[in-house]
Parts: sequence; structure tokens; C-alpha cells
Amino acid sequence: MNANMYDVAICGGGLAGLTLARQLRQTMPNLSIIVLDRLSRPLPEATFKVGESTVEVGAHYLGEVLQLTDYFEKNHLPKLGLRYFFGDTTGPIENRPELGLSRFHSPSSYQIDRGRLENDLRQFNIEAGINLVENCLVQEIEIAEQSIQLHNIIYTQGADKQTHTIQARWVIDAMGRRRFIQKKLGLGKPNNSRYSAVWFWFDGRLDISNFVDRSVTEWHDRVPNDQRYYSTNHLCGKGYWVWLIPLSSNNTSIGIVTDEESQPFGEHHTYEQAFQWLEKHEPVLASHLKGYQPEKFMKMPKYSYSSRQVFSSDRWACVGEAGMFPDPFYSPGTDLIGFGNSLVTQMIQADLEGKLTPEMVNDANRFLITYRDGVASNIHAMYSCLHSEVTGAVKVIWDTLAAWSFSAPLMFNSIFLDSEKRAKIRKGSGQFFLLTHRMQQLFKDWAAKSTHIGTFEFIDYLEMPFVSELRSRNLQSNKTEQELIDDHIASIQMFEELAQVIFLLALADTMPEKLNDFPENVWLNAWAISLDPEKWENDGLFRPTSQPRNLHRIKEQFQKVIKFRSQVREMAAV
Repeated sequence: MNANMYDVAICGGGLAGLTLARQLRQTMPNLSIIVLDRLSRPLPEATFKVGESTVEVGAHYLGEVLQLTDYFEKNHLPKLGLRYFFGDTTGPIENRPELGLSRFHSPSSYQIDRGRLENDLRQFNIEAGINLVENCLVQEIEIAEQSIQLHNIIYTQGADKQTHTIQARWVIDAMGRRRFIQKKLGLGKPNNSRYSAVWFWFDGRLDISNFVDRSVTEWHDRVPNDQRYYSTNHLCGKGYWVWLIPLSSNNTSIGIVTDEESQPFGEHHTYEQAFQWLEKHEPVLASHLKGYQPEKFMKMPKYSYSSRQVFSSDRWACVGEAGMFPDPFYSPGTDLIGFGNSLVTQMIQADLEGKLTPEMVNDANRFLITYRDGVASNIHAMYSCLHSEVTGAVKVIWDTLAAWSFSAPLMFNSIFLDSEKRAKIRKGSGQFFLLTHRMQQLFKDWAAKSTHIGTFEFIDYLEMPFVSELRSRNLQSNKTEQELIDDHIASIQMFEELAQVIFLLALADTMPEKLNDFPENVWLNAWAISLDPEKWENDGLFRPTSQPRNLHRIKEQFQKVIKFRSQVREMAAV
């Protein structure tokens, strides 16, 4: 192979492209790899890119699959989970209902400084023998028409924009929202026009703990040592949420994410407008930003999009945001990178061994696109719940448990790379997806009909034993196939019970008079749950197909944290 021919050409040297290059080198040490990127080092730290918050799946990919755990522990911040503040957005932070963790738990996740990480990944890749070409712009990707041909990648480099051409057996689009291959081949689905974001960075530590006077000791003591700082903090209001993310470079990332239906993008798409918007909607945060100017301000309308295809047996692939992006609310971006990169690595390895089939590629496409679209759908349903504290908190718990039960095992045990094994383990998953579809509608209806008589002060969801047990069971590696099958069955049974408890909570808020229809030992058809009493009989709500189980344990755990105001306090037993 001559100097201009490679096994793999990765167009784009951001997080997706750099991690893919590292994974390919680790998996196939003799592979010739080139990475092309428009930026040159040193990349700016702190004020570079969003996508700084990881959750367990993405953190496992970065730490365990890419063997970077020690690096992250030394160079980036540990993350104390996702934290949410609901309720009165204009009142004191300490009076807002809070959902989040009070201490760190294994496995770890991280808050990553994207500039620092990408600088370091570039150096790691160079040391591993990967060819990195910086300060260049990909002008064209000529996709090979026959399997024996190579792809041509044409790029310009340097101030004089000299044109170069290389050839590669595989070409990967990792150029982010430029979406070169997707647009070239007409594969994109229209952006969702409802959701937009702006974000900016401040030099220094902006700690939400300092938003509350030290005399409010109960609030400070429930998350000791000012450790709320290490969470991805979400300030939630009607049709929006604001993030606060700490970075190891002693900077703070702040973002405003909105639903166009209630928070028009035009009202906060410059920093001056964004600050005025914060003064109106989140005045406590605004008061701590007064007098400061951000290091950088960026915006992205219509950020959510998908694709009809991201992998091809013609030996091209789109990874990271070059293919799809769901929504930042649950920090899923690195999860998708991990799944996508691992599938590409598997396909390239199979191709070199002469084992790549169209069926393998089609399965990979179905898996990743379905995964992205499911994540996006669940998150977008959240925007109608952000103003309703109990509904919002309960939906977050449901979605978090679903991620731990059905996403985490895929990555922690590499199930997604074996379609037959995945099908066997997830044989009953169709039941869950029908159930969660029903529940997402219930959450939206609950938020719309809520009388707001339920409330809570603080929920550490990992202090709820059933939640802790589910996390412990599912976030483990090296499980046998039978153990994974058993875990899957146990998770679906738990969700069947949880759905019924949530349904009764929703009734206590929206239709307390209907609780008389449901005795203490009730067992329902969870797949027929809704807040429309006229449908209960026809949908079969009172005709469950499973044997009754006791709901008391989960009910009791919610009783301890969610309270109803005086007029329905006697109904809080649900």
C-alpha cells in the first residue's frame, strides 16, 4: 500500500473520530489509519465544545473499552450524576424540589473538558502510529462504486489550500453537523424544529452550593461537602432546562435548552438576550452572572435530527453527530458514540476477515437508529413535564431505570455486537417497549392534568432500595448469557410493578376520587394504564395477564419522599 492509501480514513478529528481511531488501533494494531481535521493543536481548553457530561454507558466506553480510566481520573472531574431542580423557578434554590444523588457511586462517570480530552487523544493516537493531518478541509468524498475499488478523499491543507487526494478501503464521516456523507447521499431526516439551545462558558468555579446561604444547613447537609458542584445540574421550568457543568480547567459550562412552543429561540439567541431571559426565568442564576462576560457564546437551533442510514456494506460509515443526535437532556451523546464506534470497529474487522455481510450492516443500522430515535422520543416527552415537579421527577426516575436496565447491559457486556445473543437476551423487550410507550403518554397526560398537590423536598433515588438494587444488578460486566436473561426478566417485572405505583400516584394528583376504584391490594394490567377512565374497561386495565404481586415495597419507598398536600394527605398511601 503506498503512502496515499489507507485501510481507514476518518474525516473529522473530534471526539467520535479520535475515539474510533484509538479503538481501531487497539483492536487491529496493523491497520493503517489516517485522521483528517480542520483544526490544529493546541485546541482551546474549556471554551471549545459541548458534550461535556457523560453517563454510565458513555463513561464505560471511554474508560473501559478505550482503556482510559486512569487518564480520566487524573485529568477530568468525577461526576455526581444528573441533578434536577424543579418547582418555583424564580424562588430560592433551597425551596425547589431536588432530585439527585448525595454521594458518589460506582461505576464512575465524568465531566470532561472537551478541548483537553481532544488534545490528549490526538497525542495518544500519534504515539500509537495513527497518521493525523491537521489544518485541512475535506472537499469531496468519492465513494467507491465497486467492492474492489477504494474511496477517494480530496482535501485542501494549509494557508495556500493545496489540494491532496488519498484513498482508503473504509471512509468514516466524523465531521459532526457538517454531515457530509449524509447530505451527499440524501439520507438525512429533517431536523426537529421544536428544540434549540444556546450555551456559554465562564472562567471560574460557579458552584450551585454558593447559591444558598450557609445558614440553611439542612439543604447543605443533605449533599455534603458542596458536592452538588460535580453534578450536571438541571434547572427546570416550563418548556426549558438550564445546565451547569463544571470543568477540570476551572471553568463552568452553562446552557439553555428550550422547546420552541413555550420558549421561542428568538428570545435568547444572543448573550444579552440570554442574560435577560435568565433574569426573568432563573433570576438566582442570573444574579451570580451579573457583571461577568462569558468566554464564548454559541447557539444551535433545531439541534435534534436522525438519519435513514449510518453504515454501509460499501465500506463507509457516519459516527457521532455526522450521523444523528437525539437531545442533551440525559447526556446521551457519548453513549451513541460508543455504540456507533464499536459497531464500525466490528464491521471493519469482519470486512478484513472476509466475513462482512449486508445482514450484519443492516442489523447495525437498525440497532443504532432505533436506539437514537427511542432516546430522542423519551427525552422530548420530558419537555411537557418540566414544569410539574412530581411528574417530572417520576419520569426521570422511570427513564433512568430504563437506561440502566436496557442500555447499560448492552455496553457493559457487549450484547449489541451479537445480534443473536441480543435477540435471545432481549426476547421479552417488546413487552417493555409497549409498556414504556404507554407510560410516556401517561407522563404527558399527568403533567397536563396535574393539580400540583404533590411535592417533595429531596429525592436521592439511589437511597430507594429497589432503584439501588436494579442499578447494582444491571451495571455489571462479564455476566453469563443466563444471568443477563434473568436480569432482563427481573427488570421487566419490576417495571410492571413500578408502572402501577406511578399510575396510582398520578390518580392521587389528577383524579383522587377515582382511587376508590382501586383497593389496597390491587393488581392491574400495566399495559392498559392511562388517565382516561372511559378507556380502562375496553383496554383491559382490570384484566391483568400476569399473576398478582405485592406493590407495597415500591409504594412505601415513594411514600417516604413524595407528599400530598392536606386535601389528599390521606390518599398519600398510594
